[in-house]
Amino acid sequence: MWPGAPPFDIQQQKIPLGKQHVVTVSHLKLIPHCGTHIDAPLHFDRNGDSIDDVDLGLLIGPCRVFEHKPRRHITRGDLRLLGNEWPTRLLIKTVNSRQLRAGKLGKGFISLLPDAMDEVIRRGVKVLGVDGFSIGPYGLSSDRNHVQYCGTGGLIIEMMDLSDVEPGDYFLVALPMKLQGAEAAPARVLLFHPHDTTAARLDACSAPRISRRKTRTLTIRKEQ
Repeated sequence: MWPGAPPFDIQQQKIPLGKQHVVTVSHLKLIPHCGTHIDAPLHFDRNGDSIDDVDLGLLIGPCRVFEHKPRRHITRGDLRLLGNEWPTRLLIKTVNSRQLRAGKLGKGFISLLPDAMDEVIRRGVKVLGVDGFSIGPYGLSSDRNHVQYCGTGGLIIEMMDLSDVEPGDYFLVALPMKLQGAEAAPARVLLFHPHDTTAARLDACSAPRISRRKTRTLTIRKEQ
């Protein structure tokens, strides 16, 4: 969780059903930025799409995992290792992943400095994923990077555990909960090897064939 954010909480009620069975009913308390989650443009752009209105086609398709090994923030120069052809979907792996898995990630997490974020935007990256709390270092740089990237309509995946993922090309499936009007939502994020048969089947269904008009996912709405 972002330092200082309200913690996740779950309360469960066990209701006996006859003599042999029990019905479990859970009550969840969490913010939409809990665990691995996706930020919609609305998070830092008042006119941006909310999470229930983002283009799911952007969250399904080929991606690249780039590993940044130095224990310092990421600069534009570090991203030169990506070469001249940048992916539409970029996930950045750092030492954060190991700390995140161990429950030791704190305010000193590694992220992108402003010049690196400017390069990401200039290169046309539409989906940016990180294994830290934010796409910018803790403090004003985090806000600044969010403002710049959300203003382009970009989608952000934060708090991914990439510990077991080698750098390279993959097929990404990142599906956020459909929360009406929310600026973010928890998500399940899957990576497939490009030649995996499952990835091939998913690729046949990816954008532009997927559209918001065709989805039938239930939207979680506020009670009137």
